[in-house]
Amino acid sequence: MKLGNRYKIIPLLLISLILLHACDAEKRRARAKIYNYEKFKDSILTENEIIPPHTHNIFDDDPSFIPGVDSVVPLFNALDTALKWEDSMMQKIDTLIRRLKNMEGYSPEEKEKVKENVKSLDSFFVKNKLGKTITCREKDCFLYVEVIKSRQMLYLYLDKELKDSFPVSTGTYRYPTPNLNVNPSGPLFARYTSKKWPGGNYKGLGNMPYAVFIKGGYAIHGTTPGNYSKLGTAASHGCIRLHPDDAMVFYELVKLVGLSETWVNVRDSL
Repeated sequence: MKLGNRYKIIPLLLISLILLHACDAEKRRARAKIYNYEKFKDSILTENEIIPPHTHNIFDDDPSFIPGVDSVVPLFNALDTALKWEDSMMQKIDTLIRRLKNMEGYSPEEKEKVKENVKSLDSFFVKNKLGKTITCREKDCFLYVEVIKSRQMLYLYLDKELKDSFPVSTGTYRYPTPNLNVNPSGPLFARYTSKKWPGGNYKGLGNMPYAVFIKGGYAIHGTTPGNYSKLGTAASHGCIRLHPDDAMVFYELVKLVGLSETWVNVRDSL
């Protein structure tokens, strides 16, 4: 190849790289443009108002754990077994219903929730066996959350833009919340109960509704009515508590965006 031709190729390569970068930026802008956080939040809260409370929580009789002290994997193994047992029992009860016609069975919504929880646990186990691939870091992730412990606030970003902020309760001096800067490990649970730390029940979803596990036993989750007044102060046993409405919005966002496009940064101050 002649030297002159080489000089002609270099500008072409530079132009190609610029165009590729512009296309990638345009894709990100398009994704952000179609994603309307305010409408999403309103629809989630409205939908929650019309969902009747659950009367039974399958985790109520399960042993639980202390966040940051007990191992989370045995707990998830136990929950996985409980969920699959309940799924099996649903099928058996449905068979009896068809035969007897007068037995009360599980609603379609309850069946879907158990199947969703089983799917979340299965994905958690598969990911831990295969090893986790991080596809983004910090604010490069589409959903980025900062928890500032000195302010007791959670700041929620979508595509690098601050969209919302929620008061939280992180851990007390005895049970501190560690500083974290991680891609959450999961799994996610709409219904979750800690028996070691009782504190009421939110609409039949347990005392840790809408739980998104971040690392080990630490989760971002909703709290119960008796703890609403504590939001904005350190009051938890290590997890990050939110009002259930705020926790539900975060939970649904993680479900929509995916754990691989989510990042959580917990630190002492700005």
